[in-house]
Amino acid sequence: MVRKTVNKTPDTPPTGGCQGLPAPEVFIVNRESVLAARRKLEDPNRLAEVIKDVKKMLEIKDVLLWRSDGLATCCGSLASLTSCLACEVDLLQRTLAALEAGDRDRAASLLDEYAHLLEVNREPPEPQYR
Repeated sequence: MVRKTVNKTPDTPPTGGCQGLPAPEVFIVNRESVLAARRKLEDPNRLAEVIKDVKKMLEIKDVLLWRSDGLATCCGSLASLTSCLACEVDLLQRTLAALEAGDRDRAASLLDEYAHLLEVNREPPEPQYR
């Protein structure tokens, strides 16, 4: 008995999502994204957008903290990473509180501090081999 297979092509090309779901929004917490949120603060009409950005940053860093904290118990080398993430989460929580209280100047100062923290603690983009 011979089986005949039929190649079916989808009606629509894949869009990067999984099984027809839309691709997730990519949000990277780095110095540039923090400074972009900081610039949005200059426009009073974009406060809600800044709050949304800070909440997303906080969500990402909080999950990373949770994961690193769980792994730090068995892998002692993650303790310094956990403390750095805890500092970032604290800074973002204070930023969010300032934003929600309407203290734009305090929030701007905290975002500047966070951007500086990310710059100081960042990994070099590429190894510098000689």
